[in-house]
Amino acid sequence: MAQPASVAGVAEESFGKPAWGRQGEFTLSGQRVRYERGAERLSLFEPLAADVRVPLRFSWASPAGDSATTCEGWTPEQSANGRLAAAKPWVLSCRWGSAPAAMLQIGEGQMRRGKLSREGAYRRGELTVGLRSVHLMEGSPTPHTAAVGYEMLHQGTVVGTVDLSGGVPRLRRPDPATPLGRAVTEAALALALASEPS
Repeated sequence: MAQPASVAGVAEESFGKPAWGRQGEFTLSGQRVRYERGAERLSLFEPLAADVRVPLRFSWASPAGDSATTCEGWTPEQSANGRLAAAKPWVLSCRWGSAPAAMLQIGEGQMRRGKLSREGAYRRGELTVGLRSVHLMEGSPTPHTAAVGYEMLHQGTVVGTVDLSGGVPRLRRPDPATPLGRAVTEAALALALASEPS
C-alpha cells in the first residue's frame, strides 16, 4: 500500500499468517496474540453473514499487560453511498476492558475516487485515534474496491499503518509501550483480523 511520508521512516513489522481461519495465535514482536473469528472469512468490504454477531475476539500480551477485546458486528440501514457502491457495509465495534476502557468503531466512510471507504475511531480515555481505509497500492493510480490497508491518525497526522496487500499484514507504529503505540497496535490488530490479507 502507498505509505504516507509521516510513517515512511518507521520500521515495518510483519505478523500473522496468510489465511486467518476461525482461530489461531501468532506473535507480534515476541508478544503473543490469540484470536477467534465468527467466520472463516471476514472483510469490512463484503457482507457480514447474518448469523455472525461476534465476528472477532482476541487477546494481546502487550507491554502494558494483557489486553483482551470482544468485537461485535452489525449491518446498519444503508445510506445513499452504500446503495451506490452496492457494498453492504457493516460496522465493527470492539471494546477493551482494561483501565481506562477503550472502544473502536469503524463502518461506512466517504466515496473517494468512486470507492466507498471505511472510517472510524479508537478511543481510550482522552486519546482518540482516527481510522481510515486505504485503497491505493504504491505506484498504482487505480484504487481497489476493498482496502489494501488502514491508516491510524492522531491529531490529523498518520502515526501508524497496517498494510494488508502482501501475504501477511505489515505494521508501522509508534513505540507500543506508549499510550499512542498501544492504541495504534490494538486498532491495527482488530482491523487486520477483520480482513483477509491479499
